Parts: sequence; C-alpha cells; structure tokens
Amino acid sequence: MSRPSEALMNEAGEWIAEQLSEEGLMVTSGFVDLVLDMEWTSIEEGVDPEARALVVDSVMQKMTEENVQVGPPPETLSTDGIDTSQIRPVPRQFVEQVLSWEDDFLGFAAVQRSDYASDVPG
Repeated sequence: MSRPSEALMNEAGEWIAEQLSEEGLMVTSGFVDLVLDMEWTSIEEGVDPEARALVVDSVMQKMTEENVQVGPPPETLSTDGIDTSQIRPVPRQFVEQVLSWEDDFLGFAAVQRSDYASDVPG
C-alpha cells in the first residue's frame, strides 16, 4: 500500500499545525506529522480508514506504546527546568482534532484515504 506523497503530507502537517494554533492548541508540525504517520501505519495494518474511532484508538495505543506525552509550551516553564508534573499523555481530543483537520486538507487536495487503503486486506 502506498501513502500520499511525502511532500503532500509535509504540507498537510504544517497546515494542520497552523489551524490548530489558530484554535489555541499549540502543537508543532512534528507532532502533527507523528499523528499522521501513526494514522497511516494503522491503515496499513488493516484499520478501516473510514472507521474514525478505530483509527483514533489505534493511534492512541501507538502513542501509549511509544510513551508520547505533552506538556506546557517551553516559554511558560521556569528557568530551572521542566515541571514534570505538567507532562501528561496525549489527550484523545488532540488526535481527533488533527485527523479532523486532515479530512479538510485531503478534501481540498481531492485525496481520499480509501484510495490509498484499497489494497489493504480486510
């Protein structure tokens, strides 16, 4: 199975991070890229791309397995380092928002996930 082009997905990651920033959710395009990579890996593993809840479940499981966590923006931290009590697992809502904005981006690009998942056994 192939994924959308790397260039398209890089553009998607940057655009999604901008949209989330405008909503007040400060995430890097690197975080968005990680979510998108985990999403496409899940699809490659056979998760139905149209079953959003299952895709989010799979991404959340991968986040847990890789111990991906979030914390406050660096500029809000004290000069003596990170307060680890503020670091926590990635909220499910973050993943849902990234994938929702990806829906919009892929729609603008006339790309459907199912076009890429068509050769996934299922």
